[in-house]
Amino acid sequence: MLFKSVACFFVFANVLAEELILDIPNLDHIFENLSKNEWDADEVPCRDKIFNILENVKNSTLWATWVWNSIDQSPTGIFFGARYHLGSYDQCLRPPWLATHPELRTQYCLAEIEMNKDGVKTMEEVSDPYVRAEDYYLDTKTHFGRSFSYIAHGVCLPAGCPSKSAVKFVQALMSTGYLRAARGAAVSIHHCEEAAAPREYSTGYYVFVYTFATLLFIAVASTYYVSEYPVTASSNSFANHVAKSFCLRRNWNTVFKSDKDELPCLHGIRFLTAIFIAFSHCLAMSQGTSVSNAIDFDRMGTDRPVMAIATTHFDVIVDTFFSLSGLLVGKSLATLDIIKHYSLMKNIMKRYIRLGVLLAVTVFYLAHMSKHTDDGPVYPKIAFYEQQMCEKNWLPAILMVGNYYNALEMCHPATWYIPCDFHMYVMTLVLLYVYRKNSRIGTAAAAIVLVISFIMPVITIYVYDLPAILAFNIGTEVNIRPSSTFRNFYIKTHNRMGPYAIGLAAGYLMSIYKPKDYRKVWSKTVSFLGTYVSLNLMLVILVLGHLCFVYRVHGWLACIFAAFERNLFAVAVLGVVIFCTYGQVPLINQFLSWSVFAPLSRLSYGLYVIHLVLLYQTSSLRDHMKYHLFQSLIYSLGLVVVSLLLSLMVWLLAEAPLVNITNPYLNTKGSAKEKVEISRNGAHQNDTSKQKSL
Repeated sequence: MLFKSVACFFVFANVLAEELILDIPNLDHIFENLSKNEWDADEVPCRDKIFNILENVKNSTLWATWVWNSIDQSPTGIFFGARYHLGSYDQCLRPPWLATHPELRTQYCLAEIEMNKDGVKTMEEVSDPYVRAEDYYLDTKTHFGRSFSYIAHGVCLPAGCPSKSAVKFVQALMSTGYLRAARGAAVSIHHCEEAAAPREYSTGYYVFVYTFATLLFIAVASTYYVSEYPVTASSNSFANHVAKSFCLRRNWNTVFKSDKDELPCLHGIRFLTAIFIAFSHCLAMSQGTSVSNAIDFDRMGTDRPVMAIATTHFDVIVDTFFSLSGLLVGKSLATLDIIKHYSLMKNIMKRYIRLGVLLAVTVFYLAHMSKHTDDGPVYPKIAFYEQQMCEKNWLPAILMVGNYYNALEMCHPATWYIPCDFHMYVMTLVLLYVYRKNSRIGTAAAAIVLVISFIMPVITIYVYDLPAILAFNIGTEVNIRPSSTFRNFYIKTHNRMGPYAIGLAAGYLMSIYKPKDYRKVWSKTVSFLGTYVSLNLMLVILVLGHLCFVYRVHGWLACIFAAFERNLFAVAVLGVVIFCTYGQVPLINQFLSWSVFAPLSRLSYGLYVIHLVLLYQTSSLRDHMKYHLFQSLIYSLGLVVVSLLLSLMVWLLAEAPLVNITNPYLNTKGSAKEKVEISRNGAHQNDTSKQKSL
């Protein structure tokens, strides 16, 4: 009797164990779906390995359960904007037995799932809780272009599985979920990454590393030589000139050097503008990649008016740089020596070196270094794509034509500002050169350019039927190139000339009425009133831009807004500069003229160019980020600090040495007898021509 009881117990335990092993409906369903698929001959080894994983998961074998546990079984949070469901990238690719059991090697694949194959979206957000769920996540798009039908899903598969096998696995996995539309979704594999795959470094990678090491060595050696052997270094040989050009102490001091003719308030405006742009790009990048509570960001556009106004039309802030750049160029027009054609070319070359060195460094870094600096489930999708664009189109970027040539594949899109600024500087010098040769032709040419600068934005908006403003579209993720507004309007020089021309006019007036001779000529009342009007004009433009975004303004209203908004914003910015310079605006002027801003302002160009390169590293994320204003602010400040440090490093090792080396050969400043003057009608006259006119 005891023997029968023991035997029955073991039989019952065995049956129960078999039930526990086999009763995993999710795995059985996946196994069944995969079995129904037709597998090509090259897919059979992958299929067998997947079946082996599923069987061993049922048996609770560690290596198989390890693989299965690294996969998100079903996407969560998509109704609130979560797009990326990445699983555990590191768990998939870095198991502890990787070196001892190579037969268990795996690969991580990122699948892109589009549940709405037709791509038809409605703009109304669903508010009725009793409608079908598909009406929400298939047919809804927010004002920011956010849809809910797209999913990026990470899966862990045996190494060597082709993409078509990964597609079948993802389809089988989605068929077990509760999202009905996911069962027949369009699935594609963006990329797969094998565990312990050897890395191949390009020639460009080694060139970048060795160039950096060489420049660092030369800079340190030159600093030591100039400091320890000042007498020898004081001779005028070319070697000593190069050594002094690379001297770190000298180049460090130029960052903190002040100029008696500079406008102190410009430092604060320039640096704060760069910070605001970095913060806006940080928000845009995080929203375009993966945020678990993305709907909170969209609701900010309606629930928080201040943040909504700042974020929907932040792109107009860039015109601050154009107006200030034009202002500084306009101040120097009277003293520029471009009577001879080679002087014109020298000035252009000086500007190219100032703008081009940092641009070349970032473009070369993106093309050859960025793909080796990090990894992650989304890194190939974002950072590798940027690397491919720069590897393919680095030459147009370096030649300052990237905003016109093949803009759909533009390298480092955030640098569109640089060729625009360079084009307008060259155009200004050419017009000035023509004007000094023949004032009538020069005046006529300048008038034509002014008219073009005013009407081209209107024509572009009308011809392409573009919206009034460029609002970041979450639907394009972080790749803004496909946006017609960005390619055809936003980055084109001919649509950006207005603020620059206004800055030129203000700078020219400042060269006549020199600030050092006209300090505090306006009373506090006039100064405060002018500053108040200027600041409110900026606010009005931002508010109108927000309204254009909310109501999707197109047509003639968009044309009218585009014709005036950037020019008026430039007038407002320059109004603050003028009233702080010639008037008495104690608190605002003292803050903007704070001495701390001076070195930071000189590095703000590097901050603008470098910060987005660092933002691409965001794509190395392993999980969803969270939108939180304070957290974004802290992240942005860290981004600003690192960008400033890298900007300083590039200045010390590359920019400043090249500027110092080329300055003697590109110097266009004449002697005191040859200094140019501007007559009352603006025509150029030297001493001889003035005597003839008398």
